[in-house]
Amino acid sequence: MHALHQQYRQQRPLPAHAPLCLALMIAVSLLSCGCRTTRSQTFSSERPQSHTWATDHFIVHSDDPLLPGDPLIQTLQEVRNQLVSLLQLPDQRDLVHVYLFSDEASYRWYMQSTWRDLPPRRAYFVGTTRELAVYSFRGQHAAEDLRHEFSHGLLHASLQTVPLWLDEGLAEYFEISSSAESHLSPPHLQELADARADGWNPGLYRLEQITDFRTLSQRDYAESWAWVHFLLHSTPAGRQVLLDYLQTLASTRTPGKLLNKLEAAIPSWALDFENYTDQLIASAPLSSTEPTAPQSPRIP
Repeated sequence: MHALHQQYRQQRPLPAHAPLCLALMIAVSLLSCGCRTTRSQTFSSERPQSHTWATDHFIVHSDDPLLPGDPLIQTLQEVRNQLVSLLQLPDQRDLVHVYLFSDEASYRWYMQSTWRDLPPRRAYFVGTTRELAVYSFRGQHAAEDLRHEFSHGLLHASLQTVPLWLDEGLAEYFEISSSAESHLSPPHLQELADARADGWNPGLYRLEQITDFRTLSQRDYAESWAWVHFLLHSTPAGRQVLLDYLQTLASTRTPGKLLNKLEAAIPSWALDFENYTDQLIASAPLSSTEPTAPQSPRIP
């Protein structure tokens, strides 16, 4: 695995997951900051560990009993099956550990005690040379958060490296429940519709130059999701470009740019992408829904 990376989900209205040498922020989905506790409450700086649910690919740690029918465990299994099957990933090199806190206050206490430099967020993905770890808590958005952060974990457990835009684009894609039609994201489509009205000029070249998650805008997250959607769903040639690139990421940490491969396979890629996103925007019911919060990458 890479040296160390972190991913933090920012909270919904800002509002709801490159290797790292130092532990720093990474992630995504904005949430209301801070947790309120009474003076009589005490919390532990230990991670959940009373109960575990182990598979060949991930381990869930919890202080609450974990039962076979637990919806969150089923969510993790479904995400892995879907992600590995759709992306044709190689076998995982590392387990992904999921630390599931019983409540938000306990989660926030641990995160603030352990990762003091990180702002309060609803879920994190933290990777080190020792462990790939997802941190979250049981709550209203737990399934959504886990789909996103666990996707990051699976990608980094199987690949040598993942470019920032692709890391976030894929996590945004799989964050959406498999029951949703074609993984469409109304918040992202609304963002792209607004961007189009502002004269937005999409560009994969620009996205591929971004290596610092702090420079990513909400529009960048939406566009990253759209590029993944375009590659997976537009044409067989586009899908093959993405699958071949993922295989390259599995074997080297210096894969080059995906744009070069896309230009060779689909010379009309730029116009095709614009037409594809226009069709998605036109076909989706758009509203003033609050945008999906950004996810950050791994920081070298």
